[in-house]
Amino acid sequence: MSHREIIQAILKERPEVTEPQVLAALEAERSKTAGLIADATLLRLIAAQFGVGVRRETISDPKLLISHLVPNLNRITVSGRVVAVFPVKTFEGEKPGKYASLLIADKKGTLRVILWNGKADLVESGTVKVGQVTRFLRGYTKEDLNGKTELHVSEKGDVDVKPSDLCEEDYPSIERFLVPVRDVSHSSQSVHVGGRVKVVFPMSTFTRQDNSVGKVLRFFISDGTGDVMAVAWNDKADKLEQSLRGDVEVKLVNARAKTSSSGGLEVHIDEATYVEVSTPSVPQ
Repeated sequence: MSHREIIQAILKERPEVTEPQVLAALEAERSKTAGLIADATLLRLIAAQFGVGVRRETISDPKLLISHLVPNLNRITVSGRVVAVFPVKTFEGEKPGKYASLLIADKKGTLRVILWNGKADLVESGTVKVGQVTRFLRGYTKEDLNGKTELHVSEKGDVDVKPSDLCEEDYPSIERFLVPVRDVSHSSQSVHVGGRVKVVFPMSTFTRQDNSVGKVLRFFISDGTGDVMAVAWNDKADKLEQSLRGDVEVKLVNARAKTSSSGGLEVHIDEATYVEVSTPSVPQ
């Protein structure tokens, strides 16, 4: 579709929107992206923001950043460094299948990527790993339960691991996004934080409403700017109980900041949180 056709599609499906409004939105997007993104790409993003479908469009602008993505885009191509890989999960139903979740980062933000069925094999086989710069082709965007944009890649899409035409320096590691403990706020939807474990408390259990038993593991971490209580639940608690001890270092990717029952701040670790545990290096 030409620029004019995209504008006309917006005006046709959203009669309450005027052409000057669309052009003003285009100018605003140009300003935000410093003119680095093609107008055709920006207009497709604007169309999605207005709720106008772009199903037959391929958005593969090489300069497209994670921060530019909005829900309801189709045939998206975007690249990033894999900063977290979660285990493959299966599901039952009329069409049973499986999926794997990743978190990728570019210089402007992070994005959850969901690989479906055959694409999940790339995680199961170890082909996709933390640290790799990877391109995801012909995906589609959706809004998650917390209002954030995520990318889905099904059989119609593709995954290009370590493409030779991308520059490693353009894609930072997760350390670029770690927030100092002192800056974690109660209002954070998700947070990436790291630090050294100071105290690990004994595992405790609780009984759910359905009489099943849950588990919770609490530990303090410190990064030099402050201390915060981290709270791991169920399977995450089981796994961390085996590896946590005083003085190990942890990175929590996609954790959740919450207010405790006493009014303090806690960082919660659930199935959507990637946890990396490492032993501090000893100075030579």
